[in-house]
Amino acid sequence: MKIIVLFTLTFLNLFAYSLSIQGDIKEPYSLDEKEFNLLTHTTLKDVSVVCASGEEKQKPKDLNGVLLMDLVQKAKVAIKSKKKLNQIIVLAKATDDYAVAFSYNEIFNTDIGNSIIVVYENNSFSLYSKKDFLTGPRHVYSLDEIQIKLIE
Repeated sequence: MKIIVLFTLTFLNLFAYSLSIQGDIKEPYSLDEKEFNLLTHTTLKDVSVVCASGEEKQKPKDLNGVLLMDLVQKAKVAIKSKKKLNQIIVLAKATDDYAVAFSYNEIFNTDIGNSIIVVYENNSFSLYSKKDFLTGPRHVYSLDEIQIKLIE
């Protein structure tokens, strides 16, 4: 019986989703669900997913997760001059290579940054950007990587 339980736990860990944060940063890291749940969480109310055609793909719901800005701050962007922050982009990539981009200034210097949230739902990570007029194009299912890049 112990062998079956051990095998089952090992098997489940093989398919556990993780989120990696990497790129032009001082402290790359990865998070699994347990580590993610230890971070400071925020709740956004009434977040829906509306595609580019205007069709509502997901009814409004409350989301509890971690702000993208907090994940970026934890990684500590590696720059030589603060002026270079204007050249930082944050790319959120899914397992199927779907990717969406945010500028550093958009995240940290506008109210949009307070509404970009990463959540753990349905056994994977997802990203939502509540303040977008059309939320669907920057909604990332099966999020597995956040790349922080300096564009020269």
